[in-house]
Amino acid sequence: MLDYVVRAGRPVLAVDIATHLGLPKPTVYRMIEQFEAEGFLQRQFMSRHLAIGPRLTGFAFDTLRSSVQYAPRRQILNALVAKVGETCNVGALDGSEIVYFDRVEATHCALQLHFHVGSKVPLHCTAIGKLFLAFLPEAKSAPLIEQIAFESYTRTTITTNAALRAELDGVRRDGLALDREEYLTGVVCLAAPIFNARQDITAGIAIQAPAARMPVSDVYRHRAVLLEAARALCESLMLTE
Repeated sequence: MLDYVVRAGRPVLAVDIATHLGLPKPTVYRMIEQFEAEGFLQRQFMSRHLAIGPRLTGFAFDTLRSSVQYAPRRQILNALVAKVGETCNVGALDGSEIVYFDRVEATHCALQLHFHVGSKVPLHCTAIGKLFLAFLPEAKSAPLIEQIAFESYTRTTITTNAALRAELDGVRRDGLALDREEYLTGVVCLAAPIFNARQDITAGIAIQAPAARMPVSDVYRHRAVLLEAARALCESLMLTE
């Protein structure tokens, strides 16, 4: 049942679950009640539709963190940090936010930021967030964009739907996304997408640095090594699928 809800990619009804699994409705309702009580499933606000619950999301990211620590993906991230001399993150979409599931600090010049594995950031003003909005299918990205309140975090935050859509057009053309001090004043990020074997975006990898060391005008000097790391992560992901 949980596998079906996860793979559906959208909230589902109990009758959908019963039909797909070929189970009696009373059995399905009892299972749903148990999964809701345990936090594995949750109902959408004012709706009968069921979606992934916080405990299942927690399991997923615990698994990612565990596997990343000892897999080639961690080595790739460490190698990128060594090459650029800046902090690097890997993040994925969690509902309507980006959650970091791996992060390596540049030891000689660590950023003093309150970010850690599990930290969540908005979509419209972060580099990895823009990647997901740009490369998700329109059917998935459009509802996410419509939900954005366009809160202004800095003087450079994108605050309109039209400006965001223009920005996303540029991301698709360039293949990279940029955060121009839009979420945190003084911090610039450059991110590249990580695709699976079906060419679906599954994560993003970002270089994060103080604007004094990586000004927007010079950020693309890291383009080649960032894309190389993203490709390596894509290949690593395909090997595990």
